[in-house]
Amino acid sequence: MQFINDLNLKKQAKELGVSVWQTPSFLFIVMGFVIIVAMTATYYVSSFYNDPAVLVVAESLVVAILFVIGNSVIRGVEQIARLNRMKTEFVAIASHQLRTPLSAIRWEVELLLSKFNEGLDEKQLKSIEAIGTLGERMTRLVNDLLDVARIDQGKLFLRREKIDLAQLVQEIIDNFSSLASAKNIHISFKYPENLPLIIGDSGKIKLIVENLFSNSIKYTVDNGNIGITLKRRDGFAVFSIKDNGVGIPQDQQDQIFKKFFRSNNVIKYQTEGTGLGLYIAKNIVEQSGGKIWFESKENTGTIFNFSLPVK
Repeated sequence: MQFINDLNLKKQAKELGVSVWQTPSFLFIVMGFVIIVAMTATYYVSSFYNDPAVLVVAESLVVAILFVIGNSVIRGVEQIARLNRMKTEFVAIASHQLRTPLSAIRWEVELLLSKFNEGLDEKQLKSIEAIGTLGERMTRLVNDLLDVARIDQGKLFLRREKIDLAQLVQEIIDNFSSLASAKNIHISFKYPENLPLIIGDSGKIKLIVENLFSNSIKYTVDNGNIGITLKRRDGFAVFSIKDNGVGIPQDQQDQIFKKFFRSNNVIKYQTEGTGLGLYIAKNIVEQSGGKIWFESKENTGTIFNFSLPVK
């Protein structure tokens, strides 16, 4: 499948933002074709001419052609890398700059609702609350973009601290209980009493659990079930969350951890999301020394798992 994707030059050009003839795969194909033609021509030339000078000229011509094509490949890859670096730097700078006004908006909304709400009618209060909600959504998006930029630059810093994963998960369940109750979703949580502490960044691990739990609620139909379990396995604590939601189509499961990816059946439910959560989660888990994986069947449900080293 990966080989077939590499040969899809139009798709690769669209992903990289370049012309088809500028894609590395196209240039490598051309290089391979030229090598085959050059070797064949050199063979026929050597069979008709015994003069070493002719062979030297033929070989020099082949080397020159390969040098030109190889230089084109290198320049194409350098251009793509340069554009990718510029994009990452822009995202990082823009995210940093957006955090300040968004924080100010959030504080002003909280101030209005807590101290200056007298004299406001119900409609005005709802409008202010809506501004606060949209501000929080924008803040989450900016934080996600900033994390993505740090990951792409190799600058995502993770603290190493001892974490009670069971306690952290229980707090998140309590925070999301009203959202689950609104859809009549039953939540179960099971873990062994002697589960050891894990090592990781508590803020980032909390972000991962919140993202997986939020996805399960959003993509599980009303009156559904979500089961969360914690286990210890070979020096790792394993977190699992199982739902009976919409699932992920089989033909799109290999893209689930890519940036900005959202499956077709999720989009039709018109749920909120940026397609960055799982990309960030994968990088955090792997940088913490664990791994993340899933099983899913469309219209049946999904199980997401991740492991982290214990103390």
